[in-house]
Amino acid sequence: MSDILAKVDVKSNYHEVLRRVEESACRSGRQLSDIVVVGVTKRIEMGRIKLALDEGLSHLGEVISTELKTKINDIRQYSSNVCIHVVGNMQSNKAKFAVEKCNLVESIKTEHILSLLNKYAKKKNQLFPVFFQIDLSGRNQLKGMTEKELLDLLELTKNYESIDVKGLMTIAPLEYEQTPTILRKFFKKTFQFYSKTFIPAVDKDETFLSMGMSSDYEIAIEEGSNLIRVGTAIFGPRNPK
Repeated sequence: MSDILAKVDVKSNYHEVLRRVEESACRSGRQLSDIVVVGVTKRIEMGRIKLALDEGLSHLGEVISTELKTKINDIRQYSSNVCIHVVGNMQSNKAKFAVEKCNLVESIKTEHILSLLNKYAKKKNQLFPVFFQIDLSGRNQLKGMTEKELLDLLELTKNYESIDVKGLMTIAPLEYEQTPTILRKFFKKTFQFYSKTFIPAVDKDETFLSMGMSSDYEIAIEEGSNLIRVGTAIFGPRNPK
C-alpha cells in the first residue's frame, strides 16, 4: 500500500462528491442521475482507482501516456464496463491508441486530430465519440477553440463519417477560480453557447457539457454542466512524476 493510499479515504471522498453534486444539481432543477462524474486518474495508482470503482464510479479520465498504457489493461480487467475519457492535450501519435483502447476523446481542438481519429475509427468500422474543446474567455492563450473556430470545425466534421460529436468541453482560466462571480459568468456564457448554438447544430438526442473540475464543479453544475471531471476531490494528491 502506497503512503498516499493509506492516507486518503477514497470511499468517503467519492460519496462526498456525490452529495455535493446532488445538491448542486437540485439547485439547477435537476437530480444526481442527470450528472456524469468522471474520476480523473492521471498519476493515480490502481489501489485508489479500484476503491472508487468499487463504490460505483463508472467513468475515468486519463491523459494518454506511458502510465496509462501500463495500467489500462488492469483497469479493463477490474471493471469491463468502465468508460475511459481521454482528457488533456491530444497529440497526433496518440490517436490510434485513443480509438483502440479508450471510449471517447474530450479535447478536440483541431481538424488534424479529428481526421486521425476518423481514420482509425473507420478501420475498426465504428463511430467514435468526441467532445469539442471551447474557450469563450477571450483571453490571449486559449485552452480551446473560439466560437467561430468550433462552428467551422463542426461543419467540416460532416466529411468524417466515423466521428460522432457528442459534447462540448471547457476549462475555466485558472485566475477565474479566485473570483466566483467571474467564474460563474464564464460557465454561464459557455452553457448559453452549448444550449442555444451547439445542441441545435449537432442535432443529437443526448449531448454533454463537460464543465467543472475539483475546484469548481459545484458552480459549473449550477450553471448547466452535466459532466464533471474530478480528480483530487476523489483520489487525493497525484503521485509524483
